[in-house]
Amino acid sequence: MTRLIALMAIVFIAFGCKNKPKTQDTEQLKADTLKSIVAHVDEPKQMVDTTTTATPVTDNETVEAKPNYWDAINFEKYALGADKNFTKAPLNWADYPEAKDFKTRITEAYERDEVDFAGHYILATFGCGTSCIMGFMMDVRDGKIYDLPLGEENSCLFAEDRVVCKSTSRLFVAGICKEKMDDEAVYYKSYLWDEEEKEFKTIDAKEFLKKP
Repeated sequence: MTRLIALMAIVFIAFGCKNKPKTQDTEQLKADTLKSIVAHVDEPKQMVDTTTTATPVTDNETVEAKPNYWDAINFEKYALGADKNFTKAPLNWADYPEAKDFKTRITEAYERDEVDFAGHYILATFGCGTSCIMGFMMDVRDGKIYDLPLGEENSCLFAEDRVVCKSTSRLFVAGICKEKMDDEAVYYKSYLWDEEEKEFKTIDAKEFLKKP
């Protein structure tokens, strides 16, 4: 009799667990869905490898919140559609053999399945010294590799932001800079990608800054 009661108890517990509401699973599903929705919002990106460019903060220092300069930039003025469900072409090293010097960086970046800039391009950026960033962009349609307008000539010692762009805009901001650390005013090192000529052209900040 005791064994029968024990067997019935085991069956009851197993049945109860099977039909227990999966609250945790449901909450996780909601969180994953929300994350998926947020991931598709086209916000400006800062494509900088902060592990090589960030300045460490000591215990005696305080970090002040920086102004959000991105809100003042009219990326939509140079908007275009971005590839969403694309098939990536193999990287085309033949047209730019010198890029093989950075093959690991480029290949790792190209493995991401998300367009970063101007509708069709994935970016690879990395540090090249103090206050210096360099990088490339790869066209998912044909795998061709192009230089980004970075390097020493586009670096600035007092940079508020660097390498800011959107997947749906041809506007590329290489740097948002200050002349001096304590300055409130900033200036922009900015370019516009010409899709037909396949080159970057300089653009003045007054062309893309929103009016107050």
